[in-house]
Amino acid sequence: MENHQSAVNKVLPWNIINDEIVISGIGGRYPESNSLDEFRDNLYNNVDMITSDDSRWPTDLYGMTHRMGKLKEIDKFDASFFGIIPKVADEVDPQGRILLETTWEAIVDAGINPQTLRGSNTGVYVGYTSVAMPDGIPQEVQDDIQASKVESLLWFQGGSKAFYANRVSFLYDFHGPSMSIDIACASSMVCLDIAVTDLRLGKCDQAIVAGVSINLQPFTNHIYKVNNIAAPDGRSKVWDQEANGYVRGETVCSLFLQKKSDSKRIYATILHAKTNIDGYKLTGMFFPSSESQYDLMVSTYTEAGIDPLDVNYFESHGTGTKAGDPQEAKAIVEAYCKNRKDKLPIGLIKSNIGHGEGASGVASLSKLCIVYENKKIPANLNLKKIKTDI
Repeated sequence: MENHQSAVNKVLPWNIINDEIVISGIGGRYPESNSLDEFRDNLYNNVDMITSDDSRWPTDLYGMTHRMGKLKEIDKFDASFFGIIPKVADEVDPQGRILLETTWEAIVDAGINPQTLRGSNTGVYVGYTSVAMPDGIPQEVQDDIQASKVESLLWFQGGSKAFYANRVSFLYDFHGPSMSIDIACASSMVCLDIAVTDLRLGKCDQAIVAGVSINLQPFTNHIYKVNNIAAPDGRSKVWDQEANGYVRGETVCSLFLQKKSDSKRIYATILHAKTNIDGYKLTGMFFPSSESQYDLMVSTYTEAGIDPLDVNYFESHGTGTKAGDPQEAKAIVEAYCKNRKDKLPIGLIKSNIGHGEGASGVASLSKLCIVYENKKIPANLNLKKIKTDI
């Protein structure tokens, strides 16, 4: 009988681990931006993509701020292109519909015909958060569901967030790992971590890493308002002395990950990916910990063999909250700026588009790829005077 190591060596193709993982394609919808190119132009033209209108709900509802980063034309969807009958498509929420489109765009952007991947060992990892679209059956469809078995089944199949990734795998005929992950604002970055690990272990040959966030539930905004989480004026003033909360934003974005040897183009090489959590602390579960963030930063670049002084750009999570910004800034300074002679540019994407919550990670990665492809850093908006505690 063969020993454990011999058995493991047959299961895990260790030669794959040494092949670099790259982002080779991007398909995305961002506030006021129907494509990555439009997003790039808006960033470089200093466009504030956080807007005020009634495209989601009346501007005077609950006395909330009506400024938010919103996607355009979320009601548009070519169901026939994906072979979905209209009655089924009607029950799939906009996040799931647009995800199908951005997945196609990401694969094509990588120079690949999606049809050639049918039957392949392609993984799908989708990050979302129930904060953006809470679980449960909307009141307006409950009567139809109760009256019809067909309607109840259609809603279950189309309205359940658990099936975001599975629907992509089904319609594209992907046979690799397929999972939808809800870890609030970290969701899409955790998806990246899992996908990179699976690629290195040979569990999939290529992967879609995506994040979805569209705000259709006004009550969530109301909760943020009454608990002083949201900025009352709807201005995303990340790291600024006048920062008074975060502004919600929307993003649906898919990244196509491949082994470098298989890729036709490269936006970025992923040297390492890692996650952690604070554990127990006296300040409470939801108060951020600069110590934990510092530990993650240091362990990540150490394991990747990177000198922190060689890092020439850092895209911050920065949300505009009074607690979060100083904690993250402290961790960045401690991890990357000791003995640094040159300044470290910091990007604050949420000042441009708001907080994409479950999709915020892939929005930041999209900007990062834009920065390195164009060799130019877009301006952070609404930053007049750095907070005194940063």
